[in-house]
Amino acid sequence: MTSKALLLVMMEPPATLEEEFNDWYDTEHFPQRRSMPGFESASRWVCVDGWPRYAALYDLESSDALRSDAYLAVSGAQSTPWSKRVLARTCGRRRVIATALTADPSHRDDVPVSRLLVACYPRVKESHALVAQALDRLGARDDVMDVRGFEERAEDATSLWLMVGFNAPISAAALHETLGALKGQGATVFNLYVPYTRG
Repeated sequence: MTSKALLLVMMEPPATLEEEFNDWYDTEHFPQRRSMPGFESASRWVCVDGWPRYAALYDLESSDALRSDAYLAVSGAQSTPWSKRVLARTCGRRRVIATALTADPSHRDDVPVSRLLVACYPRVKESHALVAQALDRLGARDDVMDVRGFEERAEDATSLWLMVGFNAPISAAALHETLGALKGQGATVFNLYVPYTRG
């Protein structure tokens, strides 16, 4: 059985390019990616605490979606001229491909996510134990929509990416004591996002 996966892309345009950056994302890049085979959902986010400013999340049937002919035909050297020009001017660009570990069974689709915490714990030995601790620490909260863990594997290490959705506004500072470190492993990314809206 193939594991679900996540593609997370974070970046920030210079202020002088922000309007065009969002035009490009809204009219070309995001619709193109969202329509790819194996892409189950897609969402854009704006960082209100942390950096860089913009993030896009794509839930994938598996990481194989990023190796399909359709995806490869519009990626990398095959990207559109507009993509190449905009991406060359962004900073803080990070592309994460990670395999799903778990989904919180209490996930609710009836209420929109108001805040999304994205945290990364690098070089972990047991990702499941960290996710279990996060679930335990968040268990008493009634504003938690879902808690999802993803493993990003590199040649020499595995990082845990934790995604926590909330149905009400909350600050990163209020979450730091609870989730800033899990099992003694401190987060190197601790970004709080709101859903992206234009205008």
